[in-house]
Amino acid sequence: MASGSDSRTAADPSYPPFPLLEQDDEGGGHVHEQEQEARRGGALELPTVDLEAPGEALAAACRELGVFRLANHGVPAALSARLFALARAALAGAPFRDKRAQPGYFWGTPALSLRVRDVNWVEGFHVALGEAQQQQQHAPVPPPPLGDLLGLARAEYGAHMTRVARTLFDALAPALGLGAAQAASYLAERDGFLRVYRYPRCPEPGRLGMEAHTDSSVLSVINQEEGAGGLQVLHGGAWRDVAPAAGASTLLVNLGDMARAISGDAYRSVRHRVAASQAAERLSLCYFAFPRDDAVITCGAGRYRPFTYAEFREQVQADIKATGSKVGLERFLLHH
Repeated sequence: MASGSDSRTAADPSYPPFPLLEQDDEGGGHVHEQEQEARRGGALELPTVDLEAPGEALAAACRELGVFRLANHGVPAALSARLFALARAALAGAPFRDKRAQPGYFWGTPALSLRVRDVNWVEGFHVALGEAQQQQQHAPVPPPPLGDLLGLARAEYGAHMTRVARTLFDALAPALGLGAAQAASYLAERDGFLRVYRYPRCPEPGRLGMEAHTDSSVLSVINQEEGAGGLQVLHGGAWRDVAPAAGASTLLVNLGDMARAISGDAYRSVRHRVAASQAAERLSLCYFAFPRDDAVITCGAGRYRPFTYAEFREQVQADIKATGSKVGLERFLLHH
């Protein structure tokens, strides 16, 4: 890969040093291997679940797609708008050298300490909640508007996300046969984390803002800026565009690998990616909720050997270090 960038990125000091595609002998760019997968059909219509009365609609969405819109979530539209404004100022309005000096900043991949196979057209901040946040309280105070963004995200917005995650999981727990102790340990919502993502405009076609993957979480709650497109999910063997919701009326919820394991594959861990755009940048706020590190996942209905989330995370990190890619639940199959 070449290391330069075109005039648009070079003139904007906020852009990280994204690599551009090498040119072949005829002057065309090499197509990313994941872009070789066919894209058939139009936009995917997602089901909507009402957080105030999730009912069977929630379980059906988990079984059929593993991704759904969430209505009546209770997150104030004004709070989301304030966070997006702060995120834009902290990411699009700050020089790369200043962002790079801040704890929790990433570009090219959200895997903070790992080298991945492919660099993605993305940057952002990893925002710790819970115990991890307490460990960072003696870190240098970040400058505004980043300090305002992190403070608001950890406090008010983080409280909303933990409420949403616990409400959804508690609605699923009876159908999964979980007792109170399991329901508590399988979702440590207060120890989750937020990531603030910016997908800058990309000068080349055929690039990915985020490579295809499944989340390692129990569930992930995504707040997209109004009109922000680019999210795609793999459904029926094809990549399908997910149209952004109008305004802040709904959130997006993805199930992750831990929900799939807990349900014994009855629920889907949706494979998704983000296409880079030449026309507009994209901002999103993503909250990820996980089991407690020491919670033993034993509800795999004979599919998976018992394992803790700490074991799963360590295996994922080992695979990324060895191959540049995540393997995931296949490592824990009983007959692997």
